[in-house]
Amino acid sequence: MTRVRFRRAVGLTVAGTLLVCCGWGERAGLLTPLIGCSARDEQLAVILADLPIMSAHPHGATPTDRYSGCDTDDGFAYAGQRYQTGLDRESIMSFYRTATAADGWHTDGENPTPVPTAGLVVSASAACFHREIDGTTAYLSVNFPSDLNIPGGIQDPDDLYGIDVSGSHDGGAWC
Repeated sequence: MTRVRFRRAVGLTVAGTLLVCCGWGERAGLLTPLIGCSARDEQLAVILADLPIMSAHPHGATPTDRYSGCDTDDGFAYAGQRYQTGLDRESIMSFYRTATAADGWHTDGENPTPVPTAGLVVSASAACFHREIDGTTAYLSVNFPSDLNIPGGIQDPDDLYGIDVSGSHDGGAWC
């Protein structure tokens, strides 16, 4: 290899490494980031937050906390809404079975006891639904934060429930 070719190869290698390691390639639209969120997943978070299902709730449920963003560790967009209500779990689940079906969501199943009595919690979702949003699969989860209460720890109230929607063009999303 000639000295000129060697210098060019080293230069291209260094430039490529800088593009990847420093995130400049993603900002330039050349690469999907290895960690973090892409610009289109940042935009997807806005779309998810504006979905009509985010405001759908049974009569007697009061919205308490709404949020959205992009998970920089796993690179997925999300939006969520918490509600406080005196309704029982079955009334809440019945409402979302009907509301999600009317809005084009498909059920992935329900788990009435999502948190095991022993072992690792893999999902606190009591129900999961999916549908296409902005050209990718989005997942909607109905959950009850008190399912994750641990004796002696912070206790979420039993009258609180939430819905979460996640999706990603460039990372992984799930219920």
